[in-house]
Amino acid sequence: MKTRIAAVILSILLVAAGTGTFTAQEVKAAPNMSVILNGQALSLADSTVYKSGAAVMVPLREVAEALKYKIAYQGSTGKVQLSRVNEIIEFQVGGHEIVIGEKDKEKVSFKGAIETREKRLYVPLSFLNSIGLIAGYNASTNQLEIYTPEVAAGAVSTLLATGQYQELQTRYFNDKSGQVPDLPLIQKNWEQIAVPAGKYFGVKSTASDWGEEMLTIQSILSFTETEAVLTLSLDSAGKITGLKLEPVAAADESHS
Repeated sequence: MKTRIAAVILSILLVAAGTGTFTAQEVKAAPNMSVILNGQALSLADSTVYKSGAAVMVPLREVAEALKYKIAYQGSTGKVQLSRVNEIIEFQVGGHEIVIGEKDKEKVSFKGAIETREKRLYVPLSFLNSIGLIAGYNASTNQLEIYTPEVAAGAVSTLLATGQYQELQTRYFNDKSGQVPDLPLIQKNWEQIAVPAGKYFGVKSTASDWGEEMLTIQSILSFTETEAVLTLSLDSAGKITGLKLEPVAAADESHS
C-alpha cells in the first residue's frame, strides 16, 4: 500500500549508545561535501557527512533545527517520536521501519541502517526518502541536496510559469538516464492549462506518495480563475521522470 504523506519531513539528533555500530574500515569520510536543504546551504556545525559502505550518512540535528520538529526520545526503549503541527512520526533506533500517523498508522520501510557516531544519530538517504523527502547525492559535485515535496513542487511550477524550461531540464531531469524531456510538449501542456486559468499565484497544497522506488508529488496550483493539479514523478535520486498538468476536475476523475 502506498503511503500518503502530506509534506512530511524528518531529521533528528539522538544520544543513543550501543545501536547501529560500525567499524572504522566501513566508514569513509566525505570531506567538503556540501548539504543543501530546500535550496539553502546547511551548516553542519560539529558533525559531518560520511559514507558507510555505499550509503551516504547524514547527521540530523541541524536538519531538525531548520525544520522545527519537536523530538521525544525514550532511552530505555530506543523509541523516537517526532511531531510538528498535525504530523507524528515514530521509529525504533536500530529498526528499518517508520510509523506515520497517530490513529491511522501507516508503516514505511527503508533500506540501510541508522547509525550513532559520537552520540549523534545518522541516517542513510533512503531513510529521508521513505518519510517523503527528496534526497540525492551528486558525486561529481560532492553535493547532497534535500528538498521537501512542497518546496520542490514550488520550484518546478515557478520555472514552468516563467518559461524557464531549459533550466527545468538542467536542474530536475537526469540527463545520464537517457530520458531527455520533451520540452516543447511540457511547454504546450503548461500553456494549454495555465493560460486560460489566469495569473499564477503559487502552490496551494502538496501531498506525496512513495511506491516502487518512485515518489509521486501531487500539488494544487492556484490561478486567478481556477486551480490545476501538477503531478510529478521522481526517481530515488530526486530527478523528474514524469510531469503532467491538468484541471482539478480531470485529475479527480482520473483518481476516482
